[in-house]
Parts: sequence; C-alpha cells; structure tokens
Amino acid sequence: MATTRSRTTAGAPQTTASMSRRILDEAARLFYEDGFPATSVRKITAACGVTAGSLYNHYESKEEVLYAILKRAYEDSEGMLEEGLLRGGDRADRQLAELVRELTLFHTERRVEGLVARTEWRHLPAEQAKEILDAQRRIRRIFERTLERGLAAGLFRLSDPRASRPAQVDVVAKAILDMCINAGQWFRPEGAVSARDLADQYSFLALQLVGAGPPDA
Repeated sequence: MATTRSRTTAGAPQTTASMSRRILDEAARLFYEDGFPATSVRKITAACGVTAGSLYNHYESKEEVLYAILKRAYEDSEGMLEEGLLRGGDRADRQLAELVRELTLFHTERRVEGLVARTEWRHLPAEQAKEILDAQRRIRRIFERTLERGLAAGLFRLSDPRASRPAQVDVVAKAILDMCINAGQWFRPEGAVSARDLADQYSFLALQLVGAGPPDA
C-alpha cells in the first residue's frame, strides 16, 4: 500500500504529530456531518483553529486528508482483527467470535471514522480508491478464511434443510460484516447498551448464524 504524502517525519516533534491527528479527527467529523464535497479546507482549518498554511504543512490537499483518515481506519481495524485471530487460538469458532467482537468495537467506538471510510472513499483519486477497496477485500477475506476453517473442522454448518443448496461462504461473510459495520449507524455511547455488550451479543449472533454454539472456555 502506498504511503500518504504527509510531510510529517518520524523525527518530528510530538506537537506536529498531535496536530496531524487533530486535523484528521476534525476533518472526519466534518466529512461525516456534511459530506466530503461540501467540506472545504476553510471549514477544516476553522474547526482545528489553524491556518490553511498550517494544514498544508501536513497534507497537500483535502483529498490527501481523506486518504489519511481512511488509511488510518483500515490499518487500525486490520490490526485489531489480527489481534483477535491470535486471541482465538487454533479454533475457528473462537476466532470468529473474536473477529466479530473486534470489528463491532471499532465501528462503535470509532463510528465516525468507520462511516466515513465506508462512504467517502469514492471521492479519492483512482489509485488511492483502489487501495481502500483492496483493504476492504482483505478484511472480508479474513472472515471468509475463518469460515472455511470452521467448515473444514466441522465446527460450522451453513446448510439449511429448507434450501436447495448450502449458503455460500462469501455471502455469510458479507452478512456478518454488514452486521458489525452497520452498528456504527445507530449505536450511541449514551444508549442502554455499551459497545462491549453489543460486541459480545454480536459475537453470539454470528456463531448462531453459522450453526455453532458458544465456544468452549
């Protein structure tokens, strides 16, 4: 994956890194509230309390800001999924439970980034948009491989006696992904269900969907 063209360097002061994060956080909020086309550089700088020149010291364009937001979101979510796989050990049912838990937590605890990542990538230049789509495919493939391992081990069952043929792995993976990702559209931190409680419930539902019970302790 190509790296963002941010002009910050590894040896830059912490204040520079903090400002870069602030720009991304405020821009993500504005892209979520108003959409990418309606959000100007002036709006972003006003929200951050900086000049346009200061923003351009970090990112060369509004498109680069969007790319950096999406790149950060997908790198972080992929990292969380990899950690979930490790916690799941060598059993696909435990792995699936952890994957669902991690992805649900990402899209509830960082819901603005998640929603922007899902909808605004279309405004990126073609090469960067392809990178984001590739990241989406990698995440889907993590779930598909886990389902395939569970089927091979006899832990999952995707067949329905009422259907003419078993459900396809890619269809089931997309259904589980949609459940986790769409949580960001309605979840509110001040609501009756916490992010972690919802993640646990979704893990249980995902296992039910593939015909598995709660994994053994």
